[in-house]
Amino acid sequence: MHAPSTWHHGLVADYWATVNLDAPELDLYRQYLRSPILDAGCGAGRLLAKLRQEGFDIDGCDASADMIERCRERVPDAALWVSTLHQLDPPRRYAAIICVGVLGLGSTREQDVQALRQLHDALLPDGTLVLDNEETPFNWRVRDWGQPSEGEIALRVRVDAVDEDDRSVHLTIRAESADGRREEHALTMRQWYRHELVPLLREAGFSTVDVHSGSDENTVLYVATRTGEGA
Repeated sequence: MHAPSTWHHGLVADYWATVNLDAPELDLYRQYLRSPILDAGCGAGRLLAKLRQEGFDIDGCDASADMIERCRERVPDAALWVSTLHQLDPPRRYAAIICVGVLGLGSTREQDVQALRQLHDALLPDGTLVLDNEETPFNWRVRDWGQPSEGEIALRVRVDAVDEDDRSVHLTIRAESADGRREEHALTMRQWYRHELVPLLREAGFSTVDVHSGSDENTVLYVATRTGEGA
């Protein structure tokens, strides 16, 4: 299988910063949030900027320096840094951490397991992790380039390799801008499911793990709490 990699750079980062702007899931997730908050995998700041506008004290990190740069353009006064989830070492601990659409991107299975431990350790006592995860049947197949998306930056995806045992897929994305620029980046994605994540969250140290319907029919929401001091 290909080495883990992520495509959230260059023109792809520009695409996410200019196209992916709405934050409908906050209507569901907001009830679990208390300051200070960490947006772990903040990308270009889609959720972080909205929560900061609402008055939350929120920091952000992302594995892509390009995404952090785009986020900093939106929220120049926020504390932002580059980090993968499995290497998370934040400057402070948090009452809540949101991790939205990130677990399994550009990482190995072992790194994902370590990421859950790092997220736990980054919380204050009684802190809450709000993690969402897309859980659809793993039906990936190798294929050539798909049709390009519309807009100033057009994206096309090719499926290069599929590992059914590991439920992981390696993709290449081609980004082409209206002014003639063209880039290709790679991404590894891994599918996780409830029967795995609930015990892994408990093994990471979370005292409670509640499972809810997410913001759409394919998304599952995990709300996990770290034990309080002296418990």
